[in-house]
Amino acid sequence: MIIRKDQATVDQGTEERAEEYGPTQTLQPGSRSSDRHWHEQEDEFLYVLSGEATGVENDGAHTLHPGDAACWPAGTVNAHQVVNRSGAPCTYLILGNRAIPDLTHYPDRETSCTTSKTGPGGSSAPKGP
Repeated sequence: MIIRKDQATVDQGTEERAEEYGPTQTLQPGSRSSDRHWHEQEDEFLYVLSGEATGVENDGAHTLHPGDAACWPAGTVNAHQVVNRSGAPCTYLILGNRAIPDLTHYPDRETSCTTSKTGPGGSSAPKGP
């Protein structure tokens, strides 16, 4: 789900869970955040600080500018990744509730991976017909 800066709403509850969230990331031109994926238990929220990022979701690519945001609720089958298709670095804040345990699905690779208190787990074999 893409949120434009003039359409944003605030979840006051996130202030109480601030320690559960992650860092800023900078993508250089031509790089990407990860393979397309979605989480069963982890919510993710992205807020663009500078540059131009492209959020790639099941419904296609969405260009994001400073002040724009994207969110991917846990359990929603919407595989996503962030890529930098511009000619300059882009920096964004990526927040997640770091749910453990979690199962992350990578549909383009037809695999999934578990995360537990002891760290990332094994990947499953590719899905068969």
